[in-house]
Parts: sequence; structure tokens; C-alpha cells
Amino acid sequence: MKRSGKSFLAIAILLGAGLWLGWPKSQTGARTVGGAMAEAPFEPKMPGALTFNRDIAPIIFNNCASCHRPGAVAPFSLLSYQDVKKRAKQIAYITEKRIMPPWKADQGDYEFKDERRLTGAQIGMLRQWVEAGAPEGDPKDTPLSPASKYEGDGWRLGKPDLIVKMSEAFSVPADGPDIYRNFALPLNLAEDKWIKAIEFRPGARSIVHHSLFFFDATGGARKQDEEDPLPGYSGGMGGFARGFFGAGNLRRVSGDQPAPIGSLGGWAVGAQARVLPEGLAWSIPKDADLILSTHFHPSGKPEKEISTVGIYFADQAPTKKFTGIQLPPLFGVFEGIDIPAGAKEYAFEDSFTLPVDVNAFGVSAHAHYLGKQMRLTARLPGGRTKTLLWISD
Repeated sequence: MKRSGKSFLAIAILLGAGLWLGWPKSQTGARTVGGAMAEAPFEPKMPGALTFNRDIAPIIFNNCASCHRPGAVAPFSLLSYQDVKKRAKQIAYITEKRIMPPWKADQGDYEFKDERRLTGAQIGMLRQWVEAGAPEGDPKDTPLSPASKYEGDGWRLGKPDLIVKMSEAFSVPADGPDIYRNFALPLNLAEDKWIKAIEFRPGARSIVHHSLFFFDATGGARKQDEEDPLPGYSGGMGGFARGFFGAGNLRRVSGDQPAPIGSLGGWAVGAQARVLPEGLAWSIPKDADLILSTHFHPSGKPEKEISTVGIYFADQAPTKKFTGIQLPPLFGVFEGIDIPAGAKEYAFEDSFTLPVDVNAFGVSAHAHYLGKQMRLTARLPGGRTKTLLWISD
């Protein structure tokens, strides 16, 4: 696997979050442009052929409503014809520019599960529908509202088995530098458990950039939280994880002793909670605390954050192990990347040779505006190369 870009990037691949990988993509009728798969151009429909209820609602409901609904991260809802009609021109514009849905991955050699990237045909349909006056169509054609997917007080995965919440609000000032803060939330588990999914709900969505999840059964994190006069305690990005990331919680099968400290994934803006593939689960020991290692970005006005977390337990112990590979390794190579002054293009590459056969099921990348391009590939025995993730912009 190789990662390269015009500046600093970080990549992680889960073997067995980020994007869930699916089956190899059928490439019939597609053409390659710069390593990414390009699509055939949109063919306009007959005038008046497109209606919201029959043609546009499925696009909006399947690709936008997970964020554009009450209680979710987006600032307005898109669950009805009236919601969409009053923003129709804006929707056509931002989808043509591929600003929305927020999906940076180009087409590669594998489909992504629940991919939110719109096709050229869908974008063209939105534009033609708007130019035709955004007709509603026959009510009998209206698909079921996606609101029904978020039953159980709006939890994406249904009502959690355990809900934990910060006991007091953390105040973030209107301006100033970004803040990194760790919060210890007691889980009060009476026995060791296996976790199949975690859903994170920030209270003040405009200031939470991301949160990394860990567990700690040593009591060390709770002690630091209690000793700090403010809610939580200070730490750099993923500060709680230094010395532990990638080493703790290697997802033990039944009979193994759970690690006292480990990673449980994380959340970033736009992320959707997902259940681990069948046969996989995170181990967590009894009496462990949940640690939220959160990055705050001031929004221009004072805010208070109380995060809520829904935890879903597995019914039985996993039958498989899984772990993650970080390229470049976290808390090591990062500090050594030095972009020369004046360099217009700077590429950094890293690779890792797997010692055994594996299945890859998730991939993610992290870069801010300094990063321009990123590609993650797998070179298989025999020399074939497959693109796992390709971000051209």
C-alpha cells in the first residue's frame, strides 16, 4: 500500500473508519482519468418528464437526508417536497460543484458501502428538474420518508444499548486557538463487553471538529479529569492515545484477556455511525471509562458542549480479529515531515508489506487544506495494483 500527495496526509486502513469497502467495481462502460473512474455524460430527459416524487426524492432521501434532518449536523431539513423546493437552485448549484454531498473519494476499483457520491446522471437530473420549475408530480409516486430510518429518538442505528453523556458542559470561547480536550465518561459495566457500533452526538455541532474514542480501565484518565477544575483535561490531538494507539485493544477473540486501554474509533463532521462487519467487535473490559478525545474549533460566539454517545453491544464474542495500519505511523513519522520552503509540489510516500493474507474493510484519510491529492493502493501478489482510495482534489 502506498500513499502519496502534494503535502502531508495521514491514512489508516482497517483489516479484518472511515469508508467501508464493498465489492470490486464493475468497470464496464467507464473510462479512466488520472487513476479515477470517469462517467458517461448526462443524457437529458424529455421536457416535463422529471418530477420530485418519482425522480428527485430518491436522490435527496438516499444521499442528503442522513445529515439534513432535525437533530442532525446539517443546518436545515430536506425531508419533504417543500423543504427541497425552496432550496432547489442552491441544491442544483452545489451538487454540480460537488460541494455536496460531502464526498471526496473518486471512483476507484471498489465500491464504498452507502456511498454518497452523486453520479453525473443524478446531478443532471437535479439541474433539469430545477430548470423545469421543480414540479412535484403525482403524490402516489412519493417514496417513504427517510425520517422512519431514524426511530428511537433519531439514533441512526436505532435505540442504543447504552447511552452515556458528559455530566457537565465544557465552555468554548468565541475565538482563539483550537482546543484539544479529553473527557472521561464512566460506563459502569458489570462485565466485559463486546461493542459493534458507537454513535456520537455533539451538542454544539458548530464547534466540534472531531472526537476520537478510547477506553481506559486503569482509572488514570478519570483521575486526570477529576483533578482538573474544568470539565475534562487538556491534551493534544489524540493526546490520550500517545503510546497506546495501534498497540492496545487488538480485538481479541473469546477467551483472551481484554486490554486495559484501547481505541474504539472516532467521529468527524459528516461521519455516519456504522456497525462493524459480521464477526468483528471491539473488546472493552468491565469498569472501563469511555474517553472522548475532542478537538474544538471556536465558532465566533461562546458555546457550551455536552456530548452524548450511544453504544451498541454485540450479542456474542467475535469470531475474527482486526487491527489498523497507519501510514505514516502515528506519533512518529508525522513530526519528521518537512516540506521545503518554496516547494510548489511536495509528495510524500509510505508503504507497508502485510505479513499475512487479510481482508480490508475500511479506509480513511486525514488532511487539511494543505493536502492536495492522496492515493492509497494495494499491490497484490503477481504485481496487480488496486486503488483502494483516490482523492484527486
